[in-house]
Amino acid sequence: MKVMAALVVVMLAALTTRLWFLQVLASPKFVRLANDNQVRLVPIEPLRGDVLDRNGKVLVGNRPSTVVLVDRRGMRGQEEEVLFRLSNLVHVPVSDMLDQLNSVKYLPYQPVPVAEDVPERAIFYILEHHDQFPGVSYEVDPIRSYPDGSLASHLLGYVLPISADQLKEKAFVGYRPGELVGYSGIEAFYERLLHGTPGRREIQVNAQGTVLDENFGVQDPVPGDNLVLSIDGNVQRLAEKSLSLGIRLARQTYDSASGKDYRATGGAVVVMDPKTGRVVAMASYPTYDPQIFLGGLSQGEFRSLTAPGSNNPLVDRAMQGLYPAGSAFKPFVAAAALKEGFATTDGLYDCPSGYSAPVDPTRHIFHNWSPVNYGPISLPEALAISCDTVFYQFGYDFWLRYHRSGGDELMQQDLWRMGFGKRTGIDLPGEQGGLVPTNNYVKQVYAANPKVYGPFYGWLPGDAINLSIGQGYIEVTPLQLAEAYSAIANGGTLYAPRVAWKVLSPDGAVRQVIQPQVIGRLPIPRKEVLFLRQALMGVTISGTARQAFLGFPLDRIPVAGKTGTADVIPHQPTSWFAALAPAGDPKYVVVAMVEQGGHGATTAAPIVRRILEGLFGLTTNNLRAGQVAD
Repeated sequence: MKVMAALVVVMLAALTTRLWFLQVLASPKFVRLANDNQVRLVPIEPLRGDVLDRNGKVLVGNRPSTVVLVDRRGMRGQEEEVLFRLSNLVHVPVSDMLDQLNSVKYLPYQPVPVAEDVPERAIFYILEHHDQFPGVSYEVDPIRSYPDGSLASHLLGYVLPISADQLKEKAFVGYRPGELVGYSGIEAFYERLLHGTPGRREIQVNAQGTVLDENFGVQDPVPGDNLVLSIDGNVQRLAEKSLSLGIRLARQTYDSASGKDYRATGGAVVVMDPKTGRVVAMASYPTYDPQIFLGGLSQGEFRSLTAPGSNNPLVDRAMQGLYPAGSAFKPFVAAAALKEGFATTDGLYDCPSGYSAPVDPTRHIFHNWSPVNYGPISLPEALAISCDTVFYQFGYDFWLRYHRSGGDELMQQDLWRMGFGKRTGIDLPGEQGGLVPTNNYVKQVYAANPKVYGPFYGWLPGDAINLSIGQGYIEVTPLQLAEAYSAIANGGTLYAPRVAWKVLSPDGAVRQVIQPQVIGRLPIPRKEVLFLRQALMGVTISGTARQAFLGFPLDRIPVAGKTGTADVIPHQPTSWFAALAPAGDPKYVVVAMVEQGGHGATTAAPIVRRILEGLFGLTTNNLRAGQVAD
């Protein structure tokens, strides 16, 4: 009996201790668990920030969209009938609705959006026939809007629901399935600023999951910040229109080499402020309307954007297109020749109709674009008439130094310092870095394609000669060329291009001004940079772009520039033109490029001229072909 009594006392003591632990020590934990069992959290997406141009005009904003919602529990076993009626009313396939309803991104008690931009008459019909649409409701949600349609679409980008792969990335920590995120352009690069902070709605439920209170508590979302760009919407429109007209002009211009009109498959324009690196306009052709991404792409829309004949409208040719620069590259080869002592500001250089490397036993002739022997000319004259053979000699001089030094690639080093062969650092995703070819690169090309190239003999004189006129393996983007010409325009400073200018809070207060960023200098003294800038004025006055600028008020608005015609076998030539205006103190740098567009003076120069006319308040006319010259 004593043992039994002791056992009872011990058990009662243990039970009492456990009850005290559960009711006192563990009470906060069980209160929390009880509340969790009672309350469900539904996320509320924040209002995404606006994107504005430098004048405050909205380029990307938000507009109200009427969204139809379906509560899966509220259909009361009539799912098939309800969805069929709703499909006929809002013109959304039942299969698409079922995909939404079965998506894991929506909680079981959360109404699921199944149709956007539903017209008022459909909403009125649902309200008037509520017995036919149990569980169906609507709400007005914000949706991304593009007031100017396709204007600056490559630069602005688009949004889509976050992917499963993105959810695993560090950049998207804290994001939930179904949230909209930027997939390209400004929308992607400044995603965190534009996105905002999500809120949440607390829904009270009982043990069976029945909703007791849909508004048990609400934490409001915080809207994203607004972003002011350096882009001028009017200049962007001018650039895109001029580029489109230039492409149309090229397609009506006969190419004697191929016996057909130029194909002009695409192009790009960059307008920059050379004193800050801020981008005023950046256009790419062909383009697309970012609104097609709202709600996801259909199969038909995807095919239209990726079909072989579409010419890749999703590629931003301004910063992702890689091309040989042709003669538009010559000012930078001239800069390298000045630095290494192969050229002087007062020197004279032979400009024959052909050139052969002295060490070449085959005496292969590299032809000038013109069959005329111009005799000894100055460096400004060589740039004005774009004499290839002068630059062939510079290329050979570089090769000779390379050969005698045992591999000192001076020309490549100087070009790297001018910003070529690497990304500019623009605040947009997906930029290509281009290529400045070296001995090792050419060796890799030969090793990968032995049947095409044969044995590798090293970096040869012909490689350097081709590079000296922007041909061969060299690859640049229009943005890189605009950055480099901006350095000539401002006296030698290389700026990282910037598209964003200011960050504003939702109430309009300035949170941050994005300052210009210096990333380097041209490798020559300022006086030699200004010498090159002055030399380029001859291109529009008496040189290869003279015909394209006939009638332009060069006396009031002097324009320095350079044409370029880059051969890309087996395609038609790529047309280039770069301009600095006004030449004495440039306010703008404008670069235009047209794939398979012909000569620089024929297609790209008229595009740039029209843009300059608009920038300086002149009458903008229809384009006409310039003189067929390099």
